[in-house]
Amino acid sequence: MALINIHFRHVRAFLTVAQERSYVRAAEKLFVSQPALSQTIRQFEDTVGFAVFERTTRSVSLTPLGAALLAHAERLSAQMDSFHAEIGTLQKTIKNELRVGYLIGTALEFIPDIVREFKQRHPESVLELTEYDFSDPTAGLASGKVDCSIVRPPLGIAGIAFVELSREHCVVCLPTWHRLADQSTVTLNDILDEPIIAAPGQSIWRDYWIASAHRGNRPANVVYEAATVESELHAVATGRGISITADSTARFYARPGVIFKQIVDMPHSVIAIGYREGANRRVRDFVSVVEALLRGKA
Repeated sequence: MALINIHFRHVRAFLTVAQERSYVRAAEKLFVSQPALSQTIRQFEDTVGFAVFERTTRSVSLTPLGAALLAHAERLSAQMDSFHAEIGTLQKTIKNELRVGYLIGTALEFIPDIVREFKQRHPESVLELTEYDFSDPTAGLASGKVDCSIVRPPLGIAGIAFVELSREHCVVCLPTWHRLADQSTVTLNDILDEPIIAAPGQSIWRDYWIASAHRGNRPANVVYEAATVESELHAVATGRGISITADSTARFYARPGVIFKQIVDMPHSVIAIGYREGANRRVRDFVSVVEALLRGKA
């Protein structure tokens, strides 16, 4: 069977004339001229191969074949209306979607409150949270996969603004049998010569967590790369090396075989919301919620 090239404007014109029983009223309803509507109906009839209307100077009525098409055309029109409504819903979803990345193990105590408050204030927005491991410490900001991220600076990306959430002590993660395990705290000099676990790749963020700025000309003895907290702690527990992490790791990821000691002379680790300068309204709304929560905790 040959394909019939019918456009939906033909169906809409057919339906409107059938409902109005008048080319004049149908043309007004469709916001077209009467000659243009007449031409559209002729095209429709030429395409289907038969007349759909009987037209006199006084009336317009359906032919028997036109009447047979009417119910099908009504169902098709309803389906198209539903299709257009779904497109509108999806467009609204995209417009109101906010993509937020967060670095694994970061701001675990803040995220539930932030999400709850944002949804209460902006119920029309769709919040999509994505976790990133240590192979991308920017949590999607560098690649543009997210609109904003919960991270631990420094990131080494230009044009990024930060809203600080909190600061916490840096700690060293040691196997429980390590020579420093009995000390209450440690200094950087205590650990700089130790074999160390690092994040994958090369970045200013990795350099921060292997204390490169404090080593002078002594490079870190990186013995293993770990992309997740679990793999980092497992490597420490099995004696591959030590790692430097944040105090919240000790609180949320404590496990047998490892122990955490505060590094008294290492600067605090900062947790922040990072976003590109000139961010859109959704990001500004998110940042406003975070700032309001911070004021409430002050």
